[in-house]
Amino acid sequence: MNDAEEELRLLRVAAVRQVALDVAAFDLVPADGRGLAPFAPGSHIDIHLPNGLIRQYSLCSDADDVTRYTVAVKKESAGRGGSLAMHDRIEEGSSIAIAGPRNLFPLVAGNHHSLFIAGGIGITPIFAMIRWLAARGQSWELHYCARSTEHAAFYRELCALGAGQVHPYFSEAPLLDTRALLAAPQVDTHVYCCGPEGLMKAVKDASADWNPAQVHFEWFAAPEVAHAPNQPFEVELAKSGRVLCVPHDQSLLQVLHGEGIAVASACEEGVCGTCETRVLAGEVDHRDLLLSAAERAANGSMMVCVSRACSARIVLDL
Repeated sequence: MNDAEEELRLLRVAAVRQVALDVAAFDLVPADGRGLAPFAPGSHIDIHLPNGLIRQYSLCSDADDVTRYTVAVKKESAGRGGSLAMHDRIEEGSSIAIAGPRNLFPLVAGNHHSLFIAGGIGITPIFAMIRWLAARGQSWELHYCARSTEHAAFYRELCALGAGQVHPYFSEAPLLDTRALLAAPQVDTHVYCCGPEGLMKAVKDASADWNPAQVHFEWFAAPEVAHAPNQPFEVELAKSGRVLCVPHDQSLLQVLHGEGIAVASACEEGVCGTCETRVLAGEVDHRDLLLSAAERAANGSMMVCVSRACSARIVLDL
């Protein structure tokens, strides 16, 4: 749950290497003499960049080896500035502050088959997952979409982990037939997808007949969704008794920060989970991409960066 006082760790960039066209991998090691926290495949860290931005990057290193964390970042010239800062301002020997790791895209335990669908830089969390499964002799397959072999990060390493288990779709135009791939739901298979919005939406549509508990997504950015018009509501802060008004043209997070209330946040799109806050009363209009249907129905927490209230007032554990 939200903790605005989450510890920042200072790490040192031990190496920077190109792993595909416009994709650089950064190996991060402790700079303060302490060991790194263990992580599970699918985890990410928050990187505090020199330009003041905070960005989430999936760990693609071996989860059995916590002597280093590795992230791979695609340079997006038309992006929001995070990837440019990583590529242009972070080099071998640089110091960098991180928070985490956290895992919002975990592997489901068990001896079932794992079917991975990755697009472009979406391979990063999936690479760590496949490494983990391959080391334990568990069943998996990967359908990997990229513009070309040169654009496909870690392609050779993945093929070495499982000959015949990696299915490439390398083209400027989409080649993967998601409807054919997911036409028949399998009770002994879990599906994991990470990549650009178009691929994610295609997989989501094609898996409509699957059990939702068997299909897992890692969104890098929130897709456009048509929500009902924003309505003003009140938020009561249980620890102080204060009641604040959230107008239609501001987010709950903006109001909290405007009142000097410390709530950790990062993506502000409802995809990273940093701002998750406990709800004590009231009905939430959930607009995030993280909580399951059961978690939304339970109404126990909300992402205050994007979600709002359906009721006139909500009460938060703040």
